[in-house]
Amino acid sequence: MQALASWTVQALDAVEWQVYKHAWPADYERPAVLWRLAGVETKTGNAAFGEELRRYSGHVLGRDPAEEADTVARLTSALSAAVKLPLDAAQQRYLLVGEAVADLKADAIATGQLGLTLSRKNRRPSETAPLMREVAFQQNEG
Repeated sequence: MQALASWTVQALDAVEWQVYKHAWPADYERPAVLWRLAGVETKTGNAAFGEELRRYSGHVLGRDPAEEADTVARLTSALSAAVKLPLDAAQQRYLLVGEAVADLKADAIATGQLGLTLSRKNRRPSETAPLMREVAFQQNEG
């Protein structure tokens, strides 16, 4: 959630936007973006890796409907172009952007106008992965 909030601040490139996580605070200020976790799914990849999918809802409150629509469109385009968001750049860990969808008719406070799916591969504990028995190497002579 922190990675998504930090990315949003940079993507909007405006100091005046507030970015909230999880729930609207009682004293929220416009213009604002709220990201909340809508669902989590895990997928079995192989013995060494699994995949976790997280679905987020994005709520955009502008000062007027035009600003809201413009910001929803900007965020959707920027997410699609970003491909991945840094989770921990020093350790080269990223969240992959799977899908970014905008619904401008959705209620900004209750439902949110943005739907976002982020994924990440997770390494399974090494004791569950099978050991490699041998490696075959063949050099092509040509």
